[in-house]
Amino acid sequence: MPSRGEVLVYCCRGEDVAVLREVCSKIGSALRIEPSRVEVAHATVARRPSAIFIGAGDRSLKNLDVINVIQAIRQDLPIIVIAEDDSLELERIARQKGIFYYLVQPIERAEVEAVLQDALRHEKA
Repeated sequence: MPSRGEVLVYCCRGEDVAVLREVCSKIGSALRIEPSRVEVAHATVARRPSAIFIGAGDRSLKNLDVINVIQAIRQDLPIIVIAEDDSLELERIARQKGIFYYLVQPIERAEVEAVLQDALRHEKA
């Protein structure tokens, strides 16, 4: 199966990474886990990913700050937030930053696959 681009992951839980890995494998995308904001910014420039998943929650709200950096580098990159809780405040902040999609844990394979497929179509548009 031909590669459909690389997907970056930043600050996501192990269970979420397992789902993302499975979906990426199924659709032919590579998955790359970035350990820090600096690495996310660097990979956004150097690797030209197709999408990025960012984990966030009340205790990890600062993870959303990296969205501004990513968008300054590449406004066209689909950013998907995976929230730890169903928090209206977290969702409001994420959506104000212009994200592509917002997921709440526990994430479901079918929804992740649909979102990622849409993000990959978005990339080609």
